[in-house]
Amino acid sequence: MRYIFLLLLIVASIGVFVAVILPRYSTIKTTRTDIAAFNANLATAGRLQQSRDALVAQYNNIQKSDLDGIKTLLPDSVDNIRLIIQLDSLATKNGLSSLRSVTYSTDQIPTSKTAATPTSAAGTVGAVAPVSPTTGTTDPASAQRTYGQFIISFQTSGQYSNFLSFLSDLEQNLRLVDITDVTFTPVSDGSSAQSAASGMTYKVTLKTYWLKQ
Repeated sequence: MRYIFLLLLIVASIGVFVAVILPRYSTIKTTRTDIAAFNANLATAGRLQQSRDALVAQYNNIQKSDLDGIKTLLPDSVDNIRLIIQLDSLATKNGLSSLRSVTYSTDQIPTSKTAATPTSAAGTVGAVAPVSPTTGTTDPASAQRTYGQFIISFQTSGQYSNFLSFLSDLEQNLRLVDITDVTFTPVSDGSSAQSAASGMTYKVTLKTYWLKQ
């Protein structure tokens, strides 16, 4: 009888261990693993916050003039109207005619900015001919880039020395541009005196860049 009681006690102990203790142990073990993972995530979040605070402090220490220069060098939007105005100002400043036959294309123009009307650009600059946007690129590689490309072509007229001065100012301008093509059209003998005084007609194609949001 005594052995039967001991046997029943052992069986009951095993049953309690399997039915109660073992599931709770597994739960505790899983909870400890989750806690360790959460602590690791908290530690990572803490390091990221410290890095963010350090970057914010560095950003706040940058002079406003330097920040404006960076935004001019590589803006965060296409800002095609402002660019056309700047190019026209540089041209007239160096004795060239106002821009005409202006066309442009870009990787991506937001709908709101497309509606910013090429005709308003002509009205702002004054003598600039109406601006004609072309269809943006659908190249998948372009869509994956963190920056966009804005290509603009225009014509202007004037003496060659004035055109060289225009290119020099364009090179020293803070906005990053790459001139990809220049075409010279000399004035023919049969042209009028006014056309002859203008020297040559220049068709310029250049590329500039902007950061995508």
